[in-house]
Amino acid sequence: MVIFFFSSQTYEEQSITPFLAQFNTPYWYDRLEGLSFMYGGVEVSAHTAGVNGFLEFFIRKGAHLFIFFVFGLLTLGVWRSFVKHAVLAFAGALVCVLLYASADELHQMLTGGRTPLLQDVVLDTFGGLLGIFCFLMFNRWRRRRT
Repeated sequence: MVIFFFSSQTYEEQSITPFLAQFNTPYWYDRLEGLSFMYGGVEVSAHTAGVNGFLEFFIRKGAHLFIFFVFGLLTLGVWRSFVKHAVLAFAGALVCVLLYASADELHQMLTGGRTPLLQDVVLDTFGGLLGIFCFLMFNRWRRRRT
């Protein structure tokens, strides 16, 4: 529900650039000047987006990672409670994460001011995969302690 709620908001409703405008100073431009990369066919840098836009990019993508990390962790927990075969539970959880990440981008296509990106599907799936691995590592650690 959290993912669906955030995907339903326009870019402007989610924007935190006014708060981050305080970082639009020569000090931060100098520190971030050499950082530049392509994401979704667009250059991301302090020069092109301003310091506040550059920082917001990382906060937004970090939110993608975190939310899908939690989603992957919880999804594997549900799969493990119904499917005892570890590989099937892992595969089922990963497929769920991938499908929901794809559906989330399709949902964003229908939301004003949002752009669906294949790169976000990959990022979301990676976040979910990290959550799945953390679930597995925690279970392994917990079994060794008992």
